[in-house]
Amino acid sequence: MLLRASGEQEGRSYDLTSVTGADGDSGVPHSDLLRALTEQAIGGEWAQLTHTRQRAGEIMGEQQVADVLTVAAAFNGITRVADATGIPLDDNTAATTIDLRATTGIDSYAYAEKSARLS
Repeated sequence: MLLRASGEQEGRSYDLTSVTGADGDSGVPHSDLLRALTEQAIGGEWAQLTHTRQRAGEIMGEQQVADVLTVAAAFNGITRVADATGIPLDDNTAATTIDLRATTGIDSYAYAEKSARLS
């Protein structure tokens, strides 16, 4: 939701379908590296992550790579806690993210499958 609002303020357009898609250019600088870093870290693909971190560090800078991996880890942890405790999406967030969730396809995301894959 913030990405879309930021884009409107900056006069930029972001493709939110890339959030849950296998590929595609979101319009965010270095989106291919961001996606690879996040997926490899969350998926435990350590050998690939080492290579991607080095490449991303050369292109984006080491601090940005550290920031990306920190945010990915934090969101993964927050999601696991919410899933494990059965915390539902609150009414206000559900109401204000209808279009975003439809655009990204996140409503059809199988949480049981995610839990099994990330366990």
